Amino acid sequence: MSPRTKEQNDAIREIRMNQIMQAAAEVYLEKGIQLEIRDVAVKAELGYGTVYHYYKNKQMLLEDLLWDALNRTESAVQPALTGEGGRSHEAESFSRLLLRKCIQDPSVFILLKSVADNFHHFPGNRFIKLFADFQERIYSPFVEMIREGIDSKSPEKTANLIFGSLIGCAALNIHHNMQSELDVEGFVEMIFSALQSKGR
Repeated sequence: MSPRTKEQNDAIREIRMNQIMQAAAEVYLEKGIQLEIRDVAVKAELGYGTVYHYYKNKQMLLEDLLWDALNRTESAVQPALTGEGGRSHEAESFSRLLLRKCIQDPSVFILLKSVADNFHHFPGNRFIKLFADFQERIYSPFVEMIREGIDSKSPEKTANLIFGSLIGCAALNIHHNMQSELDVEGFVEMIFSALQSKGR
């Protein structure tokens, strides 16, 4: 049997990393910060040594998980940043895309919830850069959409209200195994109708 090529090794590494990340997100939803590398290995159906080969501790694993989630979040909301249909339309589209991604991808939900909780479950200040990047790449563009598209006395407060509503809705869907599929369109439309009628 001939040795694997670099490309084959890279492909295997990518598959393993995806397995580990997905398992870590699922375990985090079950156990929170109490998650251990061993739990992730069991969920991923990989040997403990295999997971440990990639991540020496759970802090490194969670850090990678959240940075990867930030990139996934940015990709998910990118179609809303078209400039078509006005800023209010963009903000609504952004919210729909974000909520869908949050429900489909546990790591994105974990990122948004961690940001909302100001990373208080995580030791030290290791997420200052991640928080700053989240602000720049996700939060600030959303605030600008609201500032320019919705009659709001405080665009930041309105953005926080919307983010909180989306996270809460996703949490209900994820943690309570809702049988019927969430009406993302209807939920987001309800938020924006209320905002525009009240001129928050």
